[in-house]
Amino acid sequence: MVGLFSGFLANTVGAILTVVLLFQEVKISNISKIISDSISDNYITKLISLGAIINLFVFFVFLKYNYDERARGVLVATFIMAILTIYINNF
Repeated sequence: MVGLFSGFLANTVGAILTVVLLFQEVKISNISKIISDSISDNYITKLISLGAIINLFVFFVFLKYNYDERARGVLVATFIMAILTIYINNF
């Protein structure tokens, strides 16, 4: 459960960091506007996919400290986000 939550949290933080790095915005209001614009312009899946890169780091940190169940949760969260992005892109 902790791994699943940390996987979703890491993906969310990664998507926000992607917006900050790509659009050079640090104001919360501008970041939320960019994210809402990405939903209406159908490129939210690209932000989600780039945000999932952070899951890779969280996964390996959990493996390094022998938290295998948490690492498995991060992996499940990554698969869920991948299925979600495929669904959003195709339907």
